[in-house]
Amino acid sequence: MPPRNIKTWKNVTYVRPSTDDKTGWGHIKDIIKEIYSNRELKSEIDYQLNDGSKINAIKLLKQYMETYHKSRKYSLRTLKDTIDKYESRLIIRNKIEMLRDRIEKWCEKNGYEKVGLQKEVKSKTGEYIYRYSDWEMIDDHEGLMINDPQWRPSGKQMKQYNKLWKKYEAKV
Repeated sequence: MPPRNIKTWKNVTYVRPSTDDKTGWGHIKDIIKEIYSNRELKSEIDYQLNDGSKINAIKLLKQYMETYHKSRKYSLRTLKDTIDKYESRLIIRNKIEMLRDRIEKWCEKNGYEKVGLQKEVKSKTGEYIYRYSDWEMIDDHEGLMINDPQWRPSGKQMKQYNKLWKKYEAKV
C-alpha cells in the first residue's frame, strides 16, 4: 500500500506479461527442435560454439532462420537465448564425451573386464543374463544428448558422473 501523502492514480490499468506459449520460451523450443532436425546446421553451430565464437553461432542461426523461415520473424534476443540454451546442452554433452573417453582409457590400462557395473541381472541358476556397465550408461546418455532436444541429465545423474570421473582416474 502506498504512503498516504502520495496521490495515487485510480484509472491505471495493470499490464501483465502474456502467458502465450509462443512468446519467449515457446519460440526457443521451436528453434532448438529446428537445429536438431537439421544436422548440417547443428554441426556448424557446434563447431562455432566449440571454437568459442558464440557471436558467429548466433549469426549462423539468424541467417538460417531468415533464409528458410521467412514467414517468422525472430528477434535477435530470442536467437541469442536459443544459442545460450543450446550451448549449455553442448557443454554437458562434451563433458559426457570426455567421461566416456576417460573410462575407455582406464579400461585399456586396467582391463575391460574390470569396468564397473550399473546393473546386473542373474538367472535363477546364478548366471549373469545381462550386465549394464558404466561405459554403456555414459554412451547411452551421450546418444540422448545428441539426438533428443528435450532430454537432459538430472541432478542425481550429474552427481553420478562426478563419482565416475573420480573412479576412473588414470593412475600412472
